Amino acid sequence: MRELIAFLILMMLSLAFATTADAQLFNRLKDRAKKAAENKVEEKLSNEVEKAAERAVEKTWQSIFGEEFGEEGDGINVSFTMNSDAVTEESYSFDMITTMQVETVRENGNSDGPMIMKMHFNNTESYSGTQFSGEEMDDSEGEMFMIYDLKNESMVMLMESDDGKYSFAYDWKQAQQLAKDFDEMETDQEMNSDTEMETKTDAEYTDKPQNFEEIGTKTIAGLECRGYRSETEESVIEYWVTEDEDVGIYKMLRVNEQTKHLKGNVPKNYPTGTLMEMVQEDLNSGEKTSMRVTDINRNASVTYTMSDYPAMSFGGGSQDQQ
Repeated sequence: MRELIAFLILMMLSLAFATTADAQLFNRLKDRAKKAAENKVEEKLSNEVEKAAERAVEKTWQSIFGEEFGEEGDGINVSFTMNSDAVTEESYSFDMITTMQVETVRENGNSDGPMIMKMHFNNTESYSGTQFSGEEMDDSEGEMFMIYDLKNESMVMLMESDDGKYSFAYDWKQAQQLAKDFDEMETDQEMNSDTEMETKTDAEYTDKPQNFEEIGTKTIAGLECRGYRSETEESVIEYWVTEDEDVGIYKMLRVNEQTKHLKGNVPKNYPTGTLMEMVQEDLNSGEKTSMRVTDINRNASVTYTMSDYPAMSFGGGSQDQQ
């Protein structure tokens, strides 16, 4: 009898242990399934965020550079190649912001609206930045700031939206040549300033620049400017320049010269001085493009810290930006 009771107790314990083991195994399987489901949801959300970010970048890129930028056979020198390993500074600081409005009006009077370019400078560093805004820039895509880093040969897009902040880095093929051009320009300016011991008088301006007609004076963004006009069979161009101050406009026009509003309109030769306004009319197409400085903030204090803008890379590697 005792043996029977002992056997029954042993069987009950075995069944209890087996039930507990099955329950633990079930719980572990349930936890794994839950974790797998969560990971799947997280992965799907991550993919959706990445796709949304990619669409935002593509839309922003096209609004700045044009839909055809970088397409094979378009004749454009593509200077930017996406690269998740592109070198950047830890932060970028700016102490002057010059605002320029650029607009192209077609022959029929239609326009995509003005593009506002807030160009950021730091005279002691070899980088600059531009914040773009305008009717073509959909507000829902967030704010976009583009940094041109000559030293590291990188161009960086910083974007901020409701989804957060992120960045995209590009190798900048044109940076080295631009840096060389700017160094030569600054050397020429220093040599010229050493030879000119006195400030130019109004009488000295009676010698008009070759091929330009002087058209008067006016004040732009608080600076006195002189106007010049040049006319050919293909176009009519008016330039307004100032001798009061170098606000870095020429450099910013060069680094932004592949944007669709400036493409083909960046002046290579205009009367001596800092360009403050330009109006160019194409007599063949009827298009009229205007560029005008609207504000100069010499007391700016703006810093962008790269750690605040996590780098995003599509496809796990570098690719040509189309």
